[in-house]
Amino acid sequence: MILLKGAFNQEGLFMVLCAKVPRKNAEKVRQMLAQKDALDYSYATHRDAEFVYFALKRECGLPSFSKYGANLAQIPLVQRSVHPASLYDALVEKLSEEELQMLVSSFDILGDIAVIEVPAQLEKKEKLIADAILQVHGNVKVVAKKAGATAGEFRIRPVKIIAGEKRTTTLYRENGCEFELDINSVYFSSRLGTERKRVATLAKNGESVLVLFAGVGPFAIGIARQKPQAKITAIELNPKAFEYMEKNIARNKCKNVKAILGDVRKVLGTEFEKCADRVVMPLPKDAHLFLDAVFPACKKGATVHLYSFGDSKNPYEETERAILQTAKKAGRKVEIMNRRIVRPYSPSTVQVVVDFKAY
Repeated sequence: MILLKGAFNQEGLFMVLCAKVPRKNAEKVRQMLAQKDALDYSYATHRDAEFVYFALKRECGLPSFSKYGANLAQIPLVQRSVHPASLYDALVEKLSEEELQMLVSSFDILGDIAVIEVPAQLEKKEKLIADAILQVHGNVKVVAKKAGATAGEFRIRPVKIIAGEKRTTTLYRENGCEFELDINSVYFSSRLGTERKRVATLAKNGESVLVLFAGVGPFAIGIARQKPQAKITAIELNPKAFEYMEKNIARNKCKNVKAILGDVRKVLGTEFEKCADRVVMPLPKDAHLFLDAVFPACKKGATVHLYSFGDSKNPYEETERAILQTAKKAGRKVEIMNRRIVRPYSPSTVQVVVDFKAY
């Protein structure tokens, strides 16, 4: 007896009309069925050792696919959830297996903006991918793709909006703080949240803290909220980031943070001699080049948190060499207190932090 689509079998699964296709021809037939709008995405595709079973909305002239070994069949299938649990689940019926392997499924979410990387081979499918992200992540309202490398004086990575609301501004929350920012005009990494919390925990009330390359204020504000008796000075060169930092200082009610717009080297050379108990340098590409300006600003025994890039096989060697060489020229002694890998950056490069005391 032929069962109607949607009837239940004895196990309570739906008996569904399917295209039964040999595995070697499954992708070709799937694409053809998709073009005919014949696929029923409300049921999960089933695979066994020989065949793939695609749920159908209707018979759709399937005999025309007989040269691919396709036949009609009715088998029990699991009904999909209305909201897919993952990006893979949302795209498994819409991308080929080869395309799914190329998909970069990890991405950053800043506030309500997802920032994704789209391989060149998938550019024609970028809207499909972005819509799937909106479907899976209900908190995301904007999907932007990386449109170039991080570059320029202000370390900005350009983005292009490909789905959702047409904006690049957002409100990002971290460790009890709120940060307003524009991802197209400032540098911000959500992946440093653990580091920002760590440094804020290490800081002490009563300290004078310098935060260099301060961006929109995440390190400075994080310290200020945890240590309200600390005195923090945050220096930033990018006028747009500085504007957001001032807004964020007010938003988080941090009366113990002073924001300064300007070049770190020039600012430190004017009024900050031997003033700092702690210095934070979150500029991994070039921060070590500013150590000669930082040592004169350090009190005896000051702690410096220096962020840098290193070779994944020997991550700290170059950073620690730069610290020791610059300290010697400045007539200062240093003691390495801590070193750790913050995050992988590329297959051969990691971001690291080295904490040291300057005497």
